[in-house]
Amino acid sequence: MLGNLKGRVAFVTGASRGIGRSICLVMAEQGADIVLADVATEGALKVAKDIERLGHKALVVQVDVAKRDSVVAAVSKALDAFGHIDILVNNASVVYAPGRITMEDGTDTDEDWHFVLAVNLLGPVYCCEAILPHMKERQYGKIINIGSIAAHASRPPHASGLGIPNAYPVSKAALLRYTKALVHQVSEFNINVNAICPSMVWTPTPQQQIEEMIRNRPELANRDPHDVYVETRRAEVPLRREQAPEDIAKMAAFLASEDARNVTGQCIHVDGGMILRD
Repeated sequence: MLGNLKGRVAFVTGASRGIGRSICLVMAEQGADIVLADVATEGALKVAKDIERLGHKALVVQVDVAKRDSVVAAVSKALDAFGHIDILVNNASVVYAPGRITMEDGTDTDEDWHFVLAVNLLGPVYCCEAILPHMKERQYGKIINIGSIAAHASRPPHASGLGIPNAYPVSKAALLRYTKALVHQVSEFNINVNAICPSMVWTPTPQQQIEEMIRNRPELANRDPHDVYVETRRAEVPLRREQAPEDIAKMAAFLASEDARNVTGQCIHVDGGMILRD
């Protein structure tokens, strides 16, 4: 249903590409104005132009979600511009420390642990703590945390061949626990808190991983990265297909709407049934 978010303002982290970009566009299509919060503003500015072409307002704010002061400053700019924030989408996420693309041996570094936990866990905490006082005062809010099927993995996170460090599923599992804990603290203020767990989504991050895998494996030379990705992961998904960023975005838009007013404390899997694979 279009128009469910008319008059709302959404603050979306990691807004410049992939799932974050799609969330911004789908929410704008449904009537929301968007604050695009990202450490890399060049891509976010392009998304902002797309939002404006849809007839809605867009504000790009540079933010490093791993730094509390940066988050507070970004939220302040958003409130100055729009006067209110109704929806928070904690989407910004990393898999490795800067400079790494794959990790096929399954070895975590100290840099992986510190960087991944700072962005994937502390980032949402800082964003929530910066925006919640405003939401509580207005007695309204929707918080949506983007988790991952990796939070539930019972096999080594590097088993698929992509080489995901343990820090990543640990950070996402902690985010899901934070989601549920937050419900008990904010429900009396008419604030809903939910998480979405995607699985097999073709975004720039897995594309970089697959391209690196192809470079390191002669038997994959000259293969199309997307084809390799699908072949590598499809067997793990009961529906035998990947999820598109738009699939996650549409679920986020639903959770941000009044159609989901009694949905809170949930982790919703948009994963083609992958949660059942074990």
